Amino acid sequence: MHYIASVIGVGVLIIPGHAAAEAGPLSLLAWLMLIAYSYPFALIFARLSILYPTSRGITQFIEIAFGKTFARWIQAFLLLTLLVANPVLGLAGARYLLNIWDANPSNLQIVGVGSLFVIGSILFNLLGVKLSTRVQATVLGVLIFFLVVVIAVSMPHAKAENLDPVAPNGWLSLGTALIICFYGFVGWENAAPVAEEVVEPAKTYPKAIFWAVVSVGTLYFAMAVAVVLVLPREAAGGKQITAFATLLQVATGREISQIGNVVALILLILAMNAWVLGTSRVIYSSARDGLLPAGLAKIARRGSVPYGALLFLIPGYGVPVGLLALSGADETMLITASSAAFLLIFLTTFFAARKLLVGKAIRICNIVVIVVTVAVIPFFGTSLIFAIALMVSAFLLVTLRKPKPEELTETEERSSV
Repeated sequence: MHYIASVIGVGVLIIPGHAAAEAGPLSLLAWLMLIAYSYPFALIFARLSILYPTSRGITQFIEIAFGKTFARWIQAFLLLTLLVANPVLGLAGARYLLNIWDANPSNLQIVGVGSLFVIGSILFNLLGVKLSTRVQATVLGVLIFFLVVVIAVSMPHAKAENLDPVAPNGWLSLGTALIICFYGFVGWENAAPVAEEVVEPAKTYPKAIFWAVVSVGTLYFAMAVAVVLVLPREAAGGKQITAFATLLQVATGREISQIGNVVALILLILAMNAWVLGTSRVIYSSARDGLLPAGLAKIARRGSVPYGALLFLIPGYGVPVGLLALSGADETMLITASSAAFLLIFLTTFFAARKLLVGKAIRICNIVVIVVTVAVIPFFGTSLIFAIALMVSAFLLVTLRKPKPEELTETEERSSV
C-alpha cells in the first residue's frame, strides 16, 4: 500500500493531462516506455533495501559504494529535491477541491489551500507508521476501484479522430512528455527509507514490487488512453491537472463529476501522506548523521514517531510553496525541476548498485536501467539548470554543516552494522 500510494496519486491524476497537452497521442508512447522502465527501476531499489534496511535509504547505498563525503552530498541533494517535489501533491489537491466551486481558481487560492493539505499530512503522520498505513490501505482500495469505474464509464465517449495527428507538436515533443511522465514514477524509491520499519523485507519487498508495478502501470496507461481519446485537445490550464474530474464530467455531467473531485482529492492526500512519511525519515537520518541539527532526530515515546523531522517539514515545504506564491507560477515548475533532480539522484544510485548487488540477472538489469537513464537525460533540457542549482545548494549545505567527530563515529558504527 505504501508503494502504490507513493506513486499513483500524482501519476494517475495530474500527469496524464499535462503529457497529453504537450505531446498529444504521442504521449502514450512516453507512458509505455516509462512503464517498461519502472519494473527494473523499482526492483533495484527493492534489492538494495533488502540488503540494507535502514531509514537512510539512498544515502546508505551510496555511502557504502562511494564513501561518506559523496554520500553526504547526495543526501543533501535528495533532501532538497524532496522538499521541492512533495508540495505538488498538496497543490494539485487544492485544485481538485477548488474546482468544485470555481473552474479557474487563482494561484494564491491554490497555494493557500494546498499549504493546509500539506500541513494536514504532516500532522497525520504524527500518528505513527502502523496506524497511518492501515488507514491508507483501507481508503486506497476503495479509491482504486472508483478510478477503474471512471475510466470505464468515460471510454464510450472516446473519439478515434483524437489520435490524428499523432504528434501535433512535432516528434520532439516526445522528450517533453518523457520529462513530465517521469515525475509520475517518482516514488518507487520511497520504500527505501521505511525499510527499517518493515517486517522481513526480504519476503515482503519482492511481492510488493511486483503487484505495485502491475497495478500502477495498468492504471497509468488506462488513464492516459482515456485522457487522449475522450478529452478535447483545447483543455488547458487547470483542466490539465484536473483531467480526472473532467473525464467524469464528460461521461456523466457536472453534478456527478464533483464526486470525482472529492475522490481525486482524497487520493492525492493519501499520496501526500506517503511522501511525507518517506521524507521525514530522510530528515531523521540526516539529523542522525549530523547533516541537520540533532534535535530533528528526536523520537516520540509513543509510536516511535520522529516528530522533530516531521515538524521540520512545515518550514521546509514552506520555502518552495512561498516562492510559487511570490512568482505567480503554477506547480509545473516544481514538477520539471524535481524530475530532473530525481533522475540524477537515481542515476547515482544505479551506479552504486553496480558495486553492491550480486547476481548476473540483477546486474544486467541494472546496466539496462543505467543506459536508459543516461539516454533520457538530454530530454530534460533547461530543467537540468534547476537540478544543478539544487546540487550546488546541497554542496553548500554539506560544506557549511560539517559533522562533529562523535557524529562520524556513530555513522560508521551504523554502516558497519
